[in-house]
Amino acid sequence: MNKNKIEKIVKDAWKMFCKDYDSRVSKYSKSLESEKEAMAEHWICWNEYDLMLQFGRFFYKELNEIGPDIELHLEKNLSKSNFEKYSFASKLLKLKGNLKRAPKVDLIITSEKDQGLFSMCGEVKYLHYSVEGMNRGQKTVEQAIEKDLKTLLKIKELGIAESVVFIVLDDYYCLDENKSEKCKNIESLLQKYNKKIIILSHNSCAAKLR
Repeated sequence: MNKNKIEKIVKDAWKMFCKDYDSRVSKYSKSLESEKEAMAEHWICWNEYDLMLQFGRFFYKELNEIGPDIELHLEKNLSKSNFEKYSFASKLLKLKGNLKRAPKVDLIITSEKDQGLFSMCGEVKYLHYSVEGMNRGQKTVEQAIEKDLKTLLKIKELGIAESVVFIVLDDYYCLDENKSEKCKNIESLLQKYNKKIIILSHNSCAAKLR
């Protein structure tokens, strides 16, 4: 499928997801008594895998109108053993060498009829969920995001995927009207890579009680 068509479908599906997400979270939050309680809740997306499943609903809705042989796959290791028959198999060893690991990407969009390069690879961050993981882990949110961005950039540079996308949903994690330092750092990172990586981001304040 044409690269531009895939990118348009992904962008349109993201817009549809964000609109649906905000609408449903807004309704759920009204069942609670305080905004603070609503902001702390996890609805619809409990983690990044949930986010991709929800996004996939809209991706396939858009895709079915065109009807190609394209499928969306989640959480797959880019190791040579998994893709030894693909045209880019030899490049996966170089990818592993450059990154010091065989990365597991959150999202792959590819044709089922051939074994050429992927149409798209993507990484995902759901920052509301990441509050817990980042507090327990060794990396800050900014470091985790930059790691994903560098991975995607290397995947694109090596010709493993035609295009790459970074998806981030901020659900009251660093959303701040006064622009906290963390928020500024994340915005700066996204701007640094947005010429080579498709950035799809959404700051949701749907839990805010009205």
